[in-house]
Amino acid sequence: MSNALELYESRVSRIDLSDGVATIHFSHAYIHKTKGKPGHGAGTAWSQEAQLVMSDPVMFGPMPGLPGTIAEGYLEVGGVRHELLPLPFARKVAARLWLVFEDGTQAEIAGKRPFVELLGKPIYLEDSQ
Repeated sequence: MSNALELYESRVSRIDLSDGVATIHFSHAYIHKTKGKPGHGAGTAWSQEAQLVMSDPVMFGPMPGLPGTIAEGYLEVGGVRHELLPLPFARKVAARLWLVFEDGTQAEIAGKRPFVELLGKPIYLEDSQ
């Protein structure tokens, strides 16, 4: 079974920048589960609390008003843009997160060693195509 966190339609409740770490907390991470490639083909959709963590963060621009639902965005790692983050997700290189929220505000954070941590229990949402 392949799993992926889709940034689009996920909800960010807060962004914490402290002690050399950025923690982007998703109160609702939209998770695809499929036997094939996530985001392509039949599977199921789930909601789960999650966080994306990066070390040595640099934030570009002001902090957006949160909570907010992501309208578009990606995490660029090693020259590859991920709109769907394969799970589990952990990389040892530099990364850049770019998000646009439904209200038009944006967030851009660069950092190193990004990883995703799933929290709590997943909640079934729907079958997906």
